[in-house]
Amino acid sequence: MAESCTGGLLSSRIVATPGSGDWFKGALVAYHSEIKFRLLGLPEGPVITDEASILMATGVRMLLDTDIGVAITGVAGPEPEEDQAVGTVFVGVASANGAHSLRLSLSGDPDEVRRDAAERAFDQLEQARKQ
Repeated sequence: MAESCTGGLLSSRIVATPGSGDWFKGALVAYHSEIKFRLLGLPEGPVITDEASILMATGVRMLLDTDIGVAITGVAGPEPEEDQAVGTVFVGVASANGAHSLRLSLSGDPDEVRRDAAERAFDQLEQARKQ
């Protein structure tokens, strides 16, 4: 798991799930771009993109040696960033079956955006685990 704008909410959601200790290895909260560049292998440049979410998911999958990597990057607010509107979130998923990104356009205050992003990412993880 690699989280940025959600700050660990997805990881908290996962560890609250019964049985998660059998399959959840850990997570990295890569809030600052430098951490994304240095630890997750993103090139210097924008970090709120579909490509960045895929690279984050792939990077954390390799870093933690997991079957599935999930990453969240986006703008929770209160101001736009990198020419992306508040509520723009990308969820990347990487597995042996390939990698993809889901773009979300969420609304609400920053807490609502973070919470909704974490829930949608959890759904993506559940789908990937079933494949």
